[in-house]
Amino acid sequence: MRHSLCGLAVLTALAGVWSCGGDPTEPLREGEKIIADPSAIFVDQGTTKFVVVQLVDGNGDALGADIQAQNIGAGITVEKDPTYLATTNGERVPTSTRFIVGGVDPTPASFEVAAGSATLTVPVKVVPVASIPLATVSSTGPNASDPTVLTVPAPFQFFPDSTVTFDTGVGIVIDRAADGSSITVLPPPGTTTTGTAVIRANYIPEVPLTTTTDIPLTISTTVPAMAGTDNPATAPEITIPAAGASGGFFDAGSFGATTCGDNSGAPCQLYKIVLPADATFDVDLTWNSTDDLGVFFMSADGTTDTDQSCDDNGNGAEGQPEHCTISLPAGTYLVGIVGFGPFYDPVEPEPTWVALAISTPPAE
Repeated sequence: MRHSLCGLAVLTALAGVWSCGGDPTEPLREGEKIIADPSAIFVDQGTTKFVVVQLVDGNGDALGADIQAQNIGAGITVEKDPTYLATTNGERVPTSTRFIVGGVDPTPASFEVAAGSATLTVPVKVVPVASIPLATVSSTGPNASDPTVLTVPAPFQFFPDSTVTFDTGVGIVIDRAADGSSITVLPPPGTTTTGTAVIRANYIPEVPLTTTTDIPLTISTTVPAMAGTDNPATAPEITIPAAGASGGFFDAGSFGATTCGDNSGAPCQLYKIVLPADATFDVDLTWNSTDDLGVFFMSADGTTDTDQSCDDNGNGAEGQPEHCTISLPAGTYLVGIVGFGPFYDPVEPEPTWVALAISTPPAE
């Protein structure tokens, strides 16, 4: 009998502890929060995505709750999925709820889900599908050496490395607005079509979107010749782009220089570059014949080759493009585009134009 009273006393004492200290599961309830799967939504314009939400305790266990959507942002729709069969607790209250999120307009948006005092904001990004704008040709010219400016409206922008492709090939991008709203491109000779480019919406910069120009271009098959490419003293100066930028040019295939470093005597045309500091940049050379061409970097007077060149390929369809990465210390140099057609049997025809694209990697 005394033992039983002792047990009763212990139970009474514990009851007193619980009544004074509260429910031992209270810390779990204090950690209640709403979770969503997925926690952020990408939805194509004109389509829907599901998101499942739950109210959980401090231990991560699902609790029964009536979860509602509220503060639904512009450009999206949100409604409960009536077909979703959620598990329930003992009181038949669902322990999860599924919502259908619809993308209406291309925009960043969000909505809240709430259960009692617990709320959660779910971000939504609507990916443009039906309303990707055309790139507007705001200025152009008749020749491949004439800049063509393409613009897109906000919130769209060109990628830092966007290119524009035409029926005749890829144009040379020579400028990009700081905000990405426009790029300036040199279309290839003979272009007769619209151009295709990859853009993005600034609120989803990781998602590529394809656009075309609003009008086709008409570019002459003949490229005007730069003056002075036949002599080291008169070689036209070209600019090496700043870090993260690109540039280049189209030029007629004149090949009139007799001084061309170690390749003197071969058909050659010259250009001058001035590097105020050490530089590393990428070079791509293309042309419109089956000739074997290379790009060589020489001393300022054109008499001595450096160890920098792009000349890995031969002639024929597989001979281009010539691509390389050039690293040079500060200084003044000549760039020689050299043709090796005369050394083939039969002789390869010289191209009527050449294209040199130059890009400098972004600074690290």
